[in-house]
Amino acid sequence: MIKERIRTYFVSDMHLKFDRSKTTLERKRKFAGFLSSLPEDTKEIVLLGDIFDFWYEWRYVAPSYHFDLFCLFNKLINSGIKITYVAGNHDFMLGRFLKEEVGIECVQDEIVIKHGKIKIWASHGDGLAESDKGYRFMKKVLRSGICNFLFRTFIHPDLAVKIANIASKTSRKHRKICKTAINEYLDFAAGKLAEGYDAVITGHRHLPQRTVTENGVFVNTGDWMKHFSYAVFDGKKISIGKYDDKEENNSR
Repeated sequence: MIKERIRTYFVSDMHLKFDRSKTTLERKRKFAGFLSSLPEDTKEIVLLGDIFDFWYEWRYVAPSYHFDLFCLFNKLINSGIKITYVAGNHDFMLGRFLKEEVGIECVQDEIVIKHGKIKIWASHGDGLAESDKGYRFMKKVLRSGICNFLFRTFIHPDLAVKIANIASKTSRKHRKICKTAINEYLDFAAGKLAEGYDAVITGHRHLPQRTVTENGVFVNTGDWMKHFSYAVFDGKKISIGKYDDKEENNSR
């Protein structure tokens, strides 16, 4: 008998580049192993942003790399597992290809997941710290309709990827600052928990974390670059796991 689908997994910050480097292939190999090892009661996978180091879809063009990963996503979706992609700070345009060709539900800023009386608020996490006011302004500019029109119309995709690689280095410097802003993230989470949410889940900081408060729990998924970590909601509680393909191989 098939178990009731109840588990929701949260993964973020894989930062796959558009190349076939050893690093890119290794991250993707481990992620494919993780997806293939999910239990049969898996209900949903929430990609909490920055799965790619840069993502932008033009009207008729989408990045050509990682076709194998998209096929795996589509296979999981066809098996009954919902996949939702919440945009991160490296995701500038989640468009038609992901939605219509792959079957992924795309969300711009945040997602609310309800199960019984439990309510979870989740987002990538960029711009949540109080000290990120300047970044929040730039985020609105970069994602504005005018900026997207100019980018789509006048920037060739090959050039766009080169520009994105430069911008990615700047973003990594910003992330170092985020690592020291833990109290600001906890303050933000406390505000959401006070609104009635039972849990707040983010990525972006690349540091696995689970902090329990009197009003609920704050979780950071970590990353899929160093920690290979994720969060999972089993219908009752949220925990952090780390994928170890060595354990997977030893169990066979």
